[in-house]
Amino acid sequence: MASFDDSKKLVAFDKLMLNYAEENQTDVSLDAEQTQAIQNLDGPMLILASAGTGKTRTLMAKVAALLNSSVSTNEIMLVTFTNKAANEMKVRLIAMGHDIHDMWIGTFHNICNRILRENYSKISGLNSRYTIILPDECRKLVKLIIKGMELEDTRLKPDDAFEIVSFARNAMQYDPAHKFLDNIEYSIADVIEQKFPKHLKYIKLIQKIHREYHKMKLGNNVIDFDDMLVYALYILYTDGDVQQKYEQQFKYILVDEYQDTNNVQAALIRQLRKNNTNITAVGDEAQAIYEWRAATPGHILGFPYAFEGTRIVILTQNYRSTPQIINAAIASINHNTIRLEEKQMNATQDDGELPAVSLHANIYDELEHIANQIYIHIQNGTTPNRIAVLVRTLQISRVGIHYVLGTRLLSYGIQYVVFGGKDLFESKHLRDFIAFLELIYNPRNMIAWERFLNILPGIGSKSAKTIISHIQNNPGKRLIDIPLKGAKAKESIELLNNALNEARTQAQQPNASMMDYLESFLKLYALSSLAKDEDYAMRVKELEETMQELNDMPIDEFLHEVQLKSKSKANKANVPADHVIISTIHQAKGLEWDVVHIAGCNEDILPHYRSIMEENVVADLVEHENKDESEIMVSYNPIEEERRLFYVAVTRAKKVLELTMSESTPWGVPLSPSRFVLEVHETDPGAFELDSGDFFYLSDTCL
Repeated sequence: MASFDDSKKLVAFDKLMLNYAEENQTDVSLDAEQTQAIQNLDGPMLILASAGTGKTRTLMAKVAALLNSSVSTNEIMLVTFTNKAANEMKVRLIAMGHDIHDMWIGTFHNICNRILRENYSKISGLNSRYTIILPDECRKLVKLIIKGMELEDTRLKPDDAFEIVSFARNAMQYDPAHKFLDNIEYSIADVIEQKFPKHLKYIKLIQKIHREYHKMKLGNNVIDFDDMLVYALYILYTDGDVQQKYEQQFKYILVDEYQDTNNVQAALIRQLRKNNTNITAVGDEAQAIYEWRAATPGHILGFPYAFEGTRIVILTQNYRSTPQIINAAIASINHNTIRLEEKQMNATQDDGELPAVSLHANIYDELEHIANQIYIHIQNGTTPNRIAVLVRTLQISRVGIHYVLGTRLLSYGIQYVVFGGKDLFESKHLRDFIAFLELIYNPRNMIAWERFLNILPGIGSKSAKTIISHIQNNPGKRLIDIPLKGAKAKESIELLNNALNEARTQAQQPNASMMDYLESFLKLYALSSLAKDEDYAMRVKELEETMQELNDMPIDEFLHEVQLKSKSKANKANVPADHVIISTIHQAKGLEWDVVHIAGCNEDILPHYRSIMEENVVADLVEHENKDESEIMVSYNPIEEERRLFYVAVTRAKKVLELTMSESTPWGVPLSPSRFVLEVHETDPGAFELDSGDFFYLSDTCL
C-alpha cells in the first residue's frame, strides 16, 4: 500500500492556506473582555461568547498566546464541531504566522478517529484497515438485521431502531465497571424510557439488534460515526497508559462550541484532563440546538463544577448586528430558563432598520414576497450571496420551500444555493466509487461488495449472495473461481477481478492517485445499466472533477478523511457572489449575512409541532453532591431548544432582518403566529416594524 507522503500533502496544504490567508487578513486586536481570556493561560477557563462577540478571534488569540509562550504545537489540541470551523481556525493561525503542522485541530470525530487509528488493536475484532460507513449504510445494516430476525407482529421501523441506538450511544454514561456492550444496553433502556417511550415494549429487541449490528460491523472491519467517539472513550477509560500518553502530550486543550457536547464527548474531555486542568471551553448556552443529536447544554452549565477553580470570561460586545437586531434577539432568548444568567449584548454597530414582520395569506404568497424583497435588495446594491433565507425545515406545510422559492428567484433572474440538502458524497455514483475503493483497501467489507456487485451486469441478488459467501468462506481465493451459472455474470466477475488486481497493483506504487483508481472504476461503470441514463456523462464529469481535486490523497486517507469531511454541493465558505442562500437554521449556525429573511414564523413550524406536543416537559437544573459535570443535567425542554433555534436565526443578520408568516396553510387551515415573535412584541412593542393589519393581528388576537 502506498505510504502517506506527509511532505507532499503539507506543501499543498500550506499553499492553499497561505493563499487564502493572504486574501483574508484578520484584525487580531482584542477588546477588554477578550483580553481577559488570554491573561491566564493555565487552569480551567470557560468563555461564554454570545453571538457575534468574536468567539473565534478570542480562541485564536489564546492559541497564539500559548504558542508565543513556547508551548509546542504538538502539545495543543483544538477541538471544533464542524470542519468549516477547523479550516477557518487553521487559516487564521497560518495568517498570524504560526506553523501548525503538528497541532491536533479538528472535530471530535476527527480527533477520536485519530486516537482510534493509533490504538485500533485495543478494539477486539478491528484491524488497521478498518474503514468508515455512512448513516445510510448503517440503516441498511439494521434493516437487514431486523429482516433476518423474521419477527412477527412488530411495528418497529429500522430507521427508528437505528435512531435509538445512535442516540443511546451518544447519550451514554460510560461506566468502566461494566462490559463494553453492557454500557450501551443500559443506555438503550434509559433512552427508550426517557425519550422514546412508545418503544418501551421493544427494549430487549433493540438491545439485541444493537448486538447484531455491533457484530456485523466488526465482521466487515468497518466503524460508524458513533464508534469513533465510543471506541476512543473506551480506550481512554480502559487503558491507563494510553490515557496518560495523551494527557501528557496535550498540555493544553481548547474546545469550541462546548454547548454542543454530548455525554460521550464531555467524558472524553474529562478523561484527557484527569490530572492536567489546562482546559478552555468556549460556547454559548443560548446556541445549544442539537439536543436531538444527544447534545445537552448541561455540560456548559456544569463546566465550573467539573473543573474546580474555573475562571469565567463573558463576551458581550457584539460586532455583527445592529442594535435593533440585537434587541429582538435578547427579548426572545431571555424567555428561556436554561441559562447561566440573563443574556446581555452591547451593540458596536450603528443604528439600523427595525426588524420587519409581515403576514401573508399562505406560504406561496409569503415566498413570493420574500423573492420580491430579495430582488429589491439586489437592485439597491446588496450582493446576492450576502442575502439568506432561513427556515426551520425545507418542507413547510408539505411545500418544498427551496423548490418554490427557488422557482420564484429564478423568475427574477436570481441564482441560489441550498444548505441542508444531501452532501455530494451521498450521491449514488460517488458512493459506488467509494465502494470500489473499499474492495481494494478493506476487502472484508461485505457491505461494499454487495453495493458494488449490484451495479455489474448479469449479477442479481442470488449471484451476489453466492459471490459474497465465497469471499467470506474462502479468503485468499480468486474471484474467477467462484461457480456462477450465467455467462454475463462470469464475464462481469472476471472484469471485476482484473480491475481489482490492476488497482491493487497501483496501490503499491508511491505515486498512486485517485485518478488511477477512477480509471479502473470507470471501465466497469461504463458496462453497467447506469451508463444508459441520460445523466451518465454528467455523473462521470462530476466524479472526474471531484477526484482531480483530491488526486494526491492516498487511498487510506481518502476513505477516512472524505467520509468525515464530505464536500457539499454548495460550499458554505465559497458561495458564488451572484447566488442567494436558502438554508435550514441548523445549517446556518456559525454563518452571517447582511440581509436575513426568516420564513415560516408560525406555530407548528417555528416552534416545530413535535416540540409543542412535548411542551409539558419541565426544565430542571439537577445538582448532585459530587458536582460532577455529567450529573448536572438539564432535563429536555423542546420549546426552549426551539427558542434557541430562533435566537440563532435572528443573530445571523447583520443589517436587515425580516420575519414572515402565513395566515393559513395552502389548504385553508388557519395558522397562528410563532410564540417567539409574539414574545418579542410583548416584551418590547417597538421591537418590530409592522403594518397596521399585522399589528392588529398580533396584538389583539394573539396576546
